Amino acid sequence: MSREITCHQFFDGDQLRGPSRLLVTDEGLIESIDSFVGSPEFALVCPGFVDIQMNGFDDVHVANASTQDLQRLDQNLLANGTTSWLGTIVTAPLDKMSFSLDVLQEAFQSGQVQGFAGVHVEGPFLGAAPGAHPVKHIIACDMQWISQLVPSVRLVTVAPEQTGVIAAISALRKRDITVSLGHSRPTKTQYEEAVNAGASMVTHLFNGMSGVHHREPGLATWALIDDQMSCGVIADGVHVDTDAIQLAFRAAGNRICLVSDSVSWKTSAGPRPGVEIRNGAPRLPDDTLAGSCTPLGECLQRVVRDCGVPLQTALASATSIPADLVGLTQVGRIRSGQKADLLALDSDLSVLKAWRRLPS
Repeated sequence: MSREITCHQFFDGDQLRGPSRLLVTDEGLIESIDSFVGSPEFALVCPGFVDIQMNGFDDVHVANASTQDLQRLDQNLLANGTTSWLGTIVTAPLDKMSFSLDVLQEAFQSGQVQGFAGVHVEGPFLGAAPGAHPVKHIIACDMQWISQLVPSVRLVTVAPEQTGVIAAISALRKRDITVSLGHSRPTKTQYEEAVNAGASMVTHLFNGMSGVHHREPGLATWALIDDQMSCGVIADGVHVDTDAIQLAFRAAGNRICLVSDSVSWKTSAGPRPGVEIRNGAPRLPDDTLAGSCTPLGECLQRVVRDCGVPLQTALASATSIPADLVGLTQVGRIRSGQKADLLALDSDLSVLKAWRRLPS
């Protein structure tokens, strides 16, 4: 027997519609989508959120997580509306990063972590804006290491000013790996060369990069005015001021991709060494931001409530836009005939229920 889901508003990943009825089969397939007249069950139904920058949450640190740890993380994220996510690892010695990638690949292949959709490698080929990344491990692009990346890698962040970056971007794109630019203060020529080689987004706009200045434009400026580029934004209320978020959406609304950049802030034994939540976000001892502790759904609420971003634009930035960026074709949109991957939200955009039936 089909499950009927009714809502006052329905966002299919591209368009916000009025009252709608969805029928979902026992096998988890979207049977039909029709207009609805009556008293709906939910205020809004939309695709599940897609987070392409997930370092960890609570006591799970993706870089050293077991499959069981990732399953716990996955269930925590699902409860907050994130149905698909890229496990993110950051700058470390190459052998340590390789070990993490091998473990993540095994978990990915096992299919035991339903929302785990691949890996985002952020570093170690970064540049002059390292942020929380350890400078001693930032290195020139290593083509041999890049050639051996595990198949689950979908996104890699590099800096345009790093040695060997053009060859690295070209090699990554030949494998259909999305390339993002971040932790960088490039020249405009370096930026343009990286884009021409295949880079298509910037990692956490405004953070870890040269910015917007009327006489000295930087990476953030060039990305905002470049129609080829998408821009990740951390809208946790700490990393980027609400006025700057408004600026970003007005300049590049259909190219903004919300990310949580969430990290773990504790371990099973207590606080995570070297990381402490202060003033709303995890920080290093010198007060450098080390990521966020805010689920993607809360970021969505903030951009609508505090930044005045239109609901359709905001929803796309957390669903179809990130899915498209990293080639996740079965999520981010709701279509008849595909497996259901959707959320029911309240009028304040809080998550009431999640349905996740990702293809095996």
